[in-house]
Amino acid sequence: MVVGLYTSASGMLAEATRHEVIANNLANVSTTGFKRDVAVLRQHPVQFLHRLSDNIMGINGVLMDLAPAIGSRGEGAQVESILPNLQQGTLLDTGNPTDMALQGEGFFMVDTVRGRRYSRQGNFSLDAQGRLVTMDGDPVLTTTGAQIKAGGKKLEIGADGIIYLDGDEAGKLAVVVPDSPDMVVKEGEGLFAPVPGGRFRDAGATVRQGAQERSNVNAVTEMASMLTALRSYEANQRAILAQDETLNSLISQVGRFG
Repeated sequence: MVVGLYTSASGMLAEATRHEVIANNLANVSTTGFKRDVAVLRQHPVQFLHRLSDNIMGINGVLMDLAPAIGSRGEGAQVESILPNLQQGTLLDTGNPTDMALQGEGFFMVDTVRGRRYSRQGNFSLDAQGRLVTMDGDPVLTTTGAQIKAGGKKLEIGADGIIYLDGDEAGKLAVVVPDSPDMVVKEGEGLFAPVPGGRFRDAGATVRQGAQERSNVNAVTEMASMLTALRSYEANQRAILAQDETLNSLISQVGRFG
């Protein structure tokens, strides 16, 4: 019976985490370039049960059950990982020359105080120094790792990422993709950090100037998932209450007839 309490409790904890992930997705439904997260749950190891009276006999060094097993018992679930869904969001034309959107897989490369980071948020602007920067003031980089300094010049970026300042070529926008999706992890503020040893290559994505990529969160789908998580949480909660009442009755009965 106590095992049942732990099983239900683990289910509640897992569903609570899933609920938090979904709530964060909904909170960022209007965030430019946001990628929804998915909580991946896994089952605890299954325990195989035998009757207490079962005997195991060895024949020629091979152990054999004299009676069949009762079956298996699950022992709850846990959150294995929280992974971002990198599916393309819809593109919205803004007409702002400092806005950039990627059509296809890949990330913009930016320079932060913590090192190079990667982002799909292309709502850039020009800072006081004339540099193309993110909303947090992090410089956007070229393929050579240089900052993009537009100054008072006309900034144009082609679909292939080539940068033009007053019509003169001034490098190429760095748009890279990791060799494997698990080579980047979410860091917050729309940034992805590389894992140690992670390798990146040119993404070949199409750059659209004057556009932004919207969040890939579907509010209706997330609300449905939230309701499912809530119902599962409540079911585990009711299971704990039922087992607690059963234990209370058992203790009362034992105490009465002891």
